[in-house]
Amino acid sequence: MSALTNLQQHLNRFWALPHHDDAALNTKLKEVQSWQQARIKQTHSTLFEQPKNKPMADYFLTQLYGGDEFKVLAEQLGRILPKAKKLERLAKESSLEAGSMGIQAAILAVELDLHLAQWLLAQDLPVNEDNMLAAYRAVDEADERRVQINNLKEVCYRTDKDLNSFMLKKAFSLAKGTAYRHNFQPLYDFIDSGFKAMKPLKSVSSFIEPFCEREMQIIDEVHATDNGGKPAAFGV
Repeated sequence: MSALTNLQQHLNRFWALPHHDDAALNTKLKEVQSWQQARIKQTHSTLFEQPKNKPMADYFLTQLYGGDEFKVLAEQLGRILPKAKKLERLAKESSLEAGSMGIQAAILAVELDLHLAQWLLAQDLPVNEDNMLAAYRAVDEADERRVQINNLKEVCYRTDKDLNSFMLKKAFSLAKGTAYRHNFQPLYDFIDSGFKAMKPLKSVSSFIEPFCEREMQIIDEVHATDNGGKPAAFGV
């Protein structure tokens, strides 16, 4: 299966999610996503505020974490993918695979937060830390959250590998003009944003490893049942 075919399947799954046709659920999802983004910024403030890490932090929050910007990208991709076979001849397959993995990771983030939003809406609860903690426990998707974190790590290491390949980086750069002329700018820019975010880093592991380690700890704390009291929860 080609990277673009795989990407089309991910987008089909995204557009099948129920919040697209449910205004109340869509509003609640946006509230959950905004809370999550603020929480991530605060939890990882020391890591995110290091100058060399700021592009990577922005990439995480705007490209890999769903939200309105991702919906715009999904709409653009939906228009170009039916005629995007030419792009497979313009950019290396491995770059397209990295882009497809990134979009898949973003969609999984939307799906998991959608489940929280559905529970909060059903309980008629506002989005705050106590209610998010209750939602996490009620929905009980700790394993799925761990998959999400591991997927983010895989996307980063895969993109970093492509970035460090001189031949691949050169071929991708040369494809830009042609990609833009054929209206493949959204997909090209999504992949390129990952390259640009990682470029200042000496090693992507210096960012992604502490980020994922802390997120895994938070998942454990949120779902803890035997610590005799309220857990550290979301680390905020």
